Order: sequence, then C-alpha cells, then structure tokens
Amino acid sequence: MRPFPTHDSRPPAPASKAPPRTLALLDALEQRVGAELGSLKEGVQPLLDSVREGLVALDPPGDGMLPSPQEQEKLRAKLTSTLEEAEDVLEALQLAVKPGGRGGG
Repeated sequence: MRPFPTHDSRPPAPASKAPPRTLALLDALEQRVGAELGSLKEGVQPLLDSVREGLVALDPPGDGMLPSPQEQEKLRAKLTSTLEEAEDVLEALQLAVKPGGRGGG
C-alpha cells in the first residue's frame, strides 16, 4: 500500500525494496502448490497469475497511479471471485494427488 502520514503527523517509514507482502505471500503459496501438486500445478497456475495481476493493479509498483475508488471496487470483486475459484481448483487438485483420491487409485 501507499505510505500515508501517520495519525500523529510523523512521516511514514521508508518503503522497503522487498515485494509487497501480498505478492510475497502469493510467491510462497505458488511454491507450496508446486511442492504439493507437482505438474498438476498447471491446473491452477492461470488463476494464480490472474490473482497476481489483480494485486499489482490494486497496488502498482513504484510511482504507478492507483486506480479510482470505483475501479478498485471492481478489481477487488474480480480478485475475490478469482481467489474463490482458485480455492475450489486447489481443493480438487489436492484430492487428485492424495492416496485414495479420485486420481490416486
């Protein structure tokens, strides 16, 4: 998120060079999905890519312009829908790789 002055008018802490926390969490999720699902990760990768695009659109890197409040609302709704779909796909893929699951036996 963009740094705003604090309530007591102190300047915000300098932004770190690390990716925003949400993108770092998404990176960790992608690694975990790859470790658990192997090649089946490809079944959810397009959705994870869409989530990444949505996160970047909501919080553009550098000095990128933030979307208007109306556009942010639309982006958040789309992001929520994509996350819910990704959750459903991940659950199905996890069942496929578990012993005794649909794809395991």
